[in-house]
Parts: sequence; C-alpha cells; structure tokens
Amino acid sequence: MDEEKVKEIVSNMLFFNGKKDVSIDEIALIQPGLARIMPEIADRTWKLYYTAKEGCWDYAIYQWKEAKKLFELGALVRPKHEEAIEEYLRDDWSKLEGPLRDQDFASFDKHFAEAIDSANAWHEQKDKGYIKWKLPDYPPPDLDLTHR
Repeated sequence: MDEEKVKEIVSNMLFFNGKKDVSIDEIALIQPGLARIMPEIADRTWKLYYTAKEGCWDYAIYQWKEAKKLFELGALVRPKHEEAIEEYLRDDWSKLEGPLRDQDFASFDKHFAEAIDSANAWHEQKDKGYIKWKLPDYPPPDLDLTHR
C-alpha cells in the first residue's frame, strides 16, 4: 500500500476520546504550542533555581529533568523550532546538570544565568524579542523549601 493511500485511510479514521469521535486532524489541532508549553517551563525553571539555592538537590534535578522533557515536547509538536530547542538543550540547559549533581550552587548559578540569557537571545532570534523571561526575586509560594 502506498503512502498516499495510508494517509487517506488515517485521515478518514475517527478515534473515541471518551466523549466523542475525533479525527486525526482534530487531535493534531489540540497539541500544545510553545505558547502553552513555555509557561510550564518557566514555572519549573523558577522552582529549579530556588530548590537548588536551598540545597534541595534531588528536587532541583527533578525540576531540571521535567523542564527538559517539556522542551523536548515543544520540539516535537512544533518542528519549526526543533533545531533551535535542541541546540539550546545541548549548549545551555545541559550545563546545569553537572553542578546540580555535584551540588555546586555557585557553578549552577553561573550557568543558570547564562542559560536564561541564551533563552532570551533565542526569543530575539525567533522574532519574539518582547518575551524576556526573568527569575522572580522570591521563591515559588507553592513550595515549602525548608529541610525536613
């Protein structure tokens, strides 16, 4: 069966979502774009910084990994940004892992600031210069960062 025939068959299929039948095109429409994913990344990045600052290293590594997964999701669902996201993960985000595992806040802090500067530079390159993320001056209010 040729590829066009397969595409035709799939485009005519319906999938039950628990409430109604939806087409593959409707499923594609509800995939999150970067406008939905980036606030989640920002929230995890905020938590990442303050958990590292407080020495909650396991939780900081968790936030770093979860943010990385969200970046990867963004690259998957928005292929026009895939190359840029992969470059950012490779050249900037990855530099946070070592200091997190070594529990070295000074090194983490330096690489974190560089990663944020780089992310904002990517916003400029992608014609979204009006987006400039900055770390809030206070820890996330939904976290208790006291040591147990």
